[in-house]
Amino acid sequence: MNPLTLGIDVGTTTTKAVLADVEGKLFADAAKSYTYSKPCPDWVEQNPEDWWDAVCHTIRELLRQHPDARQRIAAIGVSGQGVASVLIDAQGRPLRPAILWLDSRSAPQSDELNRRCGERIAALSGKSPAPYNVEPKLLWVRQNEPEIWRRTSKNLTTTGYVTFRLTGRAVMNHSDAGICLAYDLARLAWSEELAELIGITTSIYCELAACHQVIGSVTPEAAEASGLPAGTPVIAGGEDTSSAGLAMGVTSPDTAQLSMGSASTVYVPLSRAVTDPRLLAFPHVVQGLTLVGGSMVGGGTAMDWTAAVLGGEDGRASKEQLQSLTQGAAEVHPGSDGLIFLPYLAGELQPINDGFARGVFFGLDLSKTRGHMVRAVLEGTAFAIRQNLEITRDLGANTQKLVAVGGPTRNKLWCQIIADVTGLPVEVMHERGGAALGDAILAALGVGLITSARSMQQAHAQVIDGFTPDSRYAARYAELFAIYQELYPRLKDLFPRLAACSR
Repeated sequence: MNPLTLGIDVGTTTTKAVLADVEGKLFADAAKSYTYSKPCPDWVEQNPEDWWDAVCHTIRELLRQHPDARQRIAAIGVSGQGVASVLIDAQGRPLRPAILWLDSRSAPQSDELNRRCGERIAALSGKSPAPYNVEPKLLWVRQNEPEIWRRTSKNLTTTGYVTFRLTGRAVMNHSDAGICLAYDLARLAWSEELAELIGITTSIYCELAACHQVIGSVTPEAAEASGLPAGTPVIAGGEDTSSAGLAMGVTSPDTAQLSMGSASTVYVPLSRAVTDPRLLAFPHVVQGLTLVGGSMVGGGTAMDWTAAVLGGEDGRASKEQLQSLTQGAAEVHPGSDGLIFLPYLAGELQPINDGFARGVFFGLDLSKTRGHMVRAVLEGTAFAIRQNLEITRDLGANTQKLVAVGGPTRNKLWCQIIADVTGLPVEVMHERGGAALGDAILAALGVGLITSARSMQQAHAQVIDGFTPDSRYAARYAELFAIYQELYPRLKDLFPRLAACSR
C-alpha cells in the first residue's frame, strides 16, 4: 500500500491534522479545539500542554478512522501559529504559559526597540518591532519575571514545542525563525548584531533547520502518548502562513496567496531576500523563497460589522441578511458612486502599522444607500489588499494571479471586486487540509517520497471558482485607489487625538 504522510497544524484555537498520499488522496482529517486565557488586560496566554494534548487527540482520531495507516505513515510535518513564545528550562519543561501573538503587554518594549534601533532591525530582519514579535515578549519576561528568565534555557515557537515533544530535540525551522527580530533574512541565520541591539543573546534560540529537513524521530514517550510508531521521522515543519501557501500552490513569484477569514493576509513569494518596513518578510517553507506581504484587519469581521449595523437584529446578522446586503451592493455601480471606506475597524497592520487608525466612510451624501455602504466596505478591503500588493511590485514581484481561500471567498461579489480592484485574476481554492496539507507535503519531500513539493501540491489542488478582472472598471478603480491612499496620511495625526477623546 502507498505510504502516507501526516500533517499537523497547531493554530490559535484549533489543531488540525490530515493523512495524505502523494497522488492526491486525502485519507482522513481530524481537529481539536481549545481556548486561550486573558489573565490581565492585553495578556493572551495558552498552556503548551493544550497543544500537545490536541496533537495526540487528533493523531489518535486519524488512526481510529484508518487503523491500517499506523504502519503506513512515512513522516510527520508540523506547523503552528507564528511568534508564540514558550520558555523552557534545561530539562525541557515550560516555565510559564506561552505568550501568544495576540498578546500586547510588551508594547512598551517594542516602542523602545523602535526608538533605539527599529530601522536596523527592519533592514536585517524584514520586520519592524511590534508587541506580537517574540523579542519584546522576551524583554518583558526579563524585566517583570526575573526568576523565570534566570531559569530559561530556550525559547520555542508553537511548532518548535510540538516537534520537541515528538523528538526530544529543540529545533526551529527557518520559516518560524524568520518572524523573529534577531533573524538575519539575507544570511538565513541568527544575528549576533541584532541580538546585541535587542539586548539578548543568541543562545536562547534553537538550532535552525530547513523546513523539510528530518530533525529526529518519534520517541518512545511520544509514541505512547500519540499512538504513533516510535522511530517515525519528523521534519522541522513551518509557520502556518507559509505551510498554507504551499498547500495553495503559491510557490513562484508570479502568484500571490490571499487568505480571508476574520482578517485578511496577502503574501507574494520572491526568489531573493528583500525588506520593506511597511511589510513583513520571512522565509517560505519552500527553500529559496521569501514571503513578502502583510496582514489586514479588514476581512470577514468588516462585513459582519457592516451587516450587524445595517441589517442585523440585536447586533447580529443572519446568513440571509448577509446575502440580502450583498445583493443590494451588487446593484450599486462599481466604485460605489464615489464612496470610499477605510477598513481600519480595529487599527491596521500592514502597510500602515497603526493601532490608532479607525474606519472611515469618505464621500457620504444624501444619494447614498445601504447598498452603497456595503459595496464600499467590500471595495475598501480590496483596496487594502491592492496597497500591499503595490509595495511588493516595487520590491520586484511580478504577480499574475491571486490564489484565495477562506470563508469570505464564498461571496462571489467580493471576489469579483478584488479581481477588479487589483487587476488580477482570482482563483478560489478548496481548502483540502490547509496548512496541515502543506506540512504533509513537506514531510513527503523530507523523506524522499517526492522530489518536488509542487508535484504533490498539484495532485491535491482543487480550484472551485475563478474571477477575471473587468477592464471596464480599471480606470475608475485606479483613481479611487489613488484617493484611498491619500486619505490615511491626511487623517493620521487625527486618529490619536480621536482616541484620547473617546476614553
